[in-house]
Amino acid sequence: MKLIKPDKKYADSYYREVEGYKENNIRLYEFFDMPFEKIVKYTDDMEKGENLPKGWVPATCLWFVDEQEFLGEISIRHELTENLEKLGGHVGYGVRYDKWGQGIGTEMLRQAIFYIRENLPLKKILLTCKDDNYGSIAVIEKNGGVLQDKIENVVDGKKRLTRRYWIEI
Repeated sequence: MKLIKPDKKYADSYYREVEGYKENNIRLYEFFDMPFEKIVKYTDDMEKGENLPKGWVPATCLWFVDEQEFLGEISIRHELTENLEKLGGHVGYGVRYDKWGQGIGTEMLRQAIFYIRENLPLKKILLTCKDDNYGSIAVIEKNGGVLQDKIENVVDGKKRLTRRYWIEI
């Protein structure tokens, strides 16, 4: 299993997961629901910090794959805004629904930490998750995440308790 830039070889399994998240009404992570060529352009622009929506920061988007299929996606934000410090952090990720609970997220984040160490000037990274997202809590803690605090955010008009973790790079 490895992290790569989006690759057409894995596009079909990527789009199956986009549909899988929709069918299962999962809103923990939003995959890019656009033609593959637009995904490549969009992620290239994000990494360069070009054509970003207002309030967004440069980010690197990587796919986690095995030899045959897409397993997950991870976005690494190069900096934080005040909003990202409260909700979102440096890293966001989504794992294929049918691969949950199999260690995919833990390995994907482990490799992302190595990627950050080798490619970005960050010394530590912030990760956030819902207080009851036990899968993400385990992924973050297995990768050395240290809980800073729990804060209340409002998401879609509802109060939500958010955990904030730091990982030393």
